[in-house]
Amino acid sequence: MFLKLVVEKFFFKALYQFSNGDRNSEFLKNYALRIELAREETFGDYAVLSAMDKTLRNALQIYNPKELAKKWIQNVHFTTLEIEEIPLDQDLLSFIFKQKKTLSSEDVFESIQYADPGFINVFLNKNILFFFLLLSITKNDQYGRSRIQNPRNIIFEFVSANPTGPLNIVSARAAALGDSCCNLLQAIGESVYREYYVNDYGNQIDLLGISLLLRFLEKKQIPLKFSFKENGKIIYPKQIGIPFPSEAYHGNYIIEVLEFILNKKTIEISDKKLNDIKVFSLNTNLKEEDLELILDEDLKKISEDLAKQAVDYFLNLHREDLSQFRVQFDNFFKESSLHQNNKVKDVISKIQPYVYTKDNKLYFRSTEFGDSEDRVLVRDNGKPTYFLADIAYHNSKIERNFNTIINIWGPDHHGYIQRLKGAVESLGFPKENFQILIAQQVTLLEDGKPITMSKRTGKIIQMKELLEEIPIDVARYFFILRSFDAHLEFDLNQAKDTSDKNPYYYVAYAHARIHSIFKKYFLEKSISSIEEFFTKFDFEFFLKISQEFEITCKDRNLETYNFRRSLLLDIARFTEEIYESAIHFQPHRLANFLYKLANDFAKFYSLKQNKIIGIEQKEAIFLLYILYAVKICLSNGLRLLGANAPEQL
Repeated sequence: MFLKLVVEKFFFKALYQFSNGDRNSEFLKNYALRIELAREETFGDYAVLSAMDKTLRNALQIYNPKELAKKWIQNVHFTTLEIEEIPLDQDLLSFIFKQKKTLSSEDVFESIQYADPGFINVFLNKNILFFFLLLSITKNDQYGRSRIQNPRNIIFEFVSANPTGPLNIVSARAAALGDSCCNLLQAIGESVYREYYVNDYGNQIDLLGISLLLRFLEKKQIPLKFSFKENGKIIYPKQIGIPFPSEAYHGNYIIEVLEFILNKKTIEISDKKLNDIKVFSLNTNLKEEDLELILDEDLKKISEDLAKQAVDYFLNLHREDLSQFRVQFDNFFKESSLHQNNKVKDVISKIQPYVYTKDNKLYFRSTEFGDSEDRVLVRDNGKPTYFLADIAYHNSKIERNFNTIINIWGPDHHGYIQRLKGAVESLGFPKENFQILIAQQVTLLEDGKPITMSKRTGKIIQMKELLEEIPIDVARYFFILRSFDAHLEFDLNQAKDTSDKNPYYYVAYAHARIHSIFKKYFLEKSISSIEEFFTKFDFEFFLKISQEFEITCKDRNLETYNFRRSLLLDIARFTEEIYESAIHFQPHRLANFLYKLANDFAKFYSLKQNKIIGIEQKEAIFLLYILYAVKICLSNGLRLLGANAPEQL
């Protein structure tokens, strides 16, 4: 139920008056009108831009955009629509328009104006705005939700951080963006399955196990030594110690995990072996490759077991942190399950036409799908690559009957997109139904300076640490304030600020302020609760009193403008904003809309004529209905973004 659809219906019907019978009927059947929000409120509510479309002008043989726009406006003035043609709640629409069967353009538009070079600016009639006001109060916590015609069965994969350490703030942003996108998609009627892919197999897990094993040896008084970089080369100092792999996990959290494991299980290594390793560690010239000299089968088994236990530990930690962040997944899918069930190598047969062998390696012809080079599937040692495992994983999504696949990845995976898209297409999945969203990096700022972090060196800013400093509502809101493709600067000082300079609190204060207004008014009138007042909502009474108060676009440039119409338009546009935010994966758009709504409310309530306490009762009730609808939009919008709408602050 979108406000913009009302405009579209009228203008599209008026467009057919240019078609001269069947001459352009086929063209118009597939033509999409271009209708946007007006750039400024003083220009209009919406702007119809299609008169500037050369393709349309050529089809209609009206080559001047100004001529087409002005004739089009005339056509709209003479256009009528049967009430059944308007895709809005029919009973409520009939009630608003007093049981009319047909609506004229005057019923829907207050003003239609031309602007160079071919804009058609429209202002909507207040009765259409009242329709959405009444609808919002009727729907209440369901207002803003809609149902698309052909809902998709979507699997939405996000976060999917490696289970080799705690979640960091980059994962926190992916969690906030992904969860908000899923909420928005569900709000427009899509079926969404949230999945977290657990990379619990391969070299990174081997390194995790070795990291834990070496830290255990360190506890047994066996010295370790760590590398440093010099001129791009990995250098180990000439000192005693077992070389700690440069790509292994250096953070102190590894020691914490080891302590956790040791409290549950004993690691048994004979005194003789420990002594042999200690003697070995006294060599000052040891390099990383020398590790293989001590890693016998027994130690490798211990390393593998430690890795499995650490994966379980980190995965539980991820679940707990995400749950605290109000993010729930339907499934945590383990990569290891694909290998255990032979799903990884089995998928090769499904992409066989695009597979070939060269230098004892198996390749995928990803260049046929726009990639810069063909990619290895199986190494010359017979081990599958991560790429092949990813193909098998996405094949599992297809086999589970999801018809739309959406992933959120970090910017370091950008070069990986084309090969996987090609592989998924080679599996027979429609390429337009597979989308990868890249969430750009996050920079934490404190006192205007970046806080550096590195997972490898242990200087990691954990998601949990951030949430101990920043309220969850604020963190969720801040992480979605920029689009996916925009680098996010997360200002800790601003996030900790509880004044209205903080964008979350600016919106939250508006909601709490409205609640306070209700509380004060109802106390004065001896009404027990907001619910009591609005469950007795009288539509007829509202429509009757609404005609007594001026709601027009004509005084927008005057100092007397009271912002009542701005709030009504915001309320009417709310469902449309959710829809646009959902289909374009733009939760930041909804956040910006809520900020505008809060700002319009602030302007509205700063004016003496809008003060509920002290004005005539009919007008007070009229304004209370508007504010209640604003409160509904603020509450429902914040909830979709994973934040609360407090009743007091």
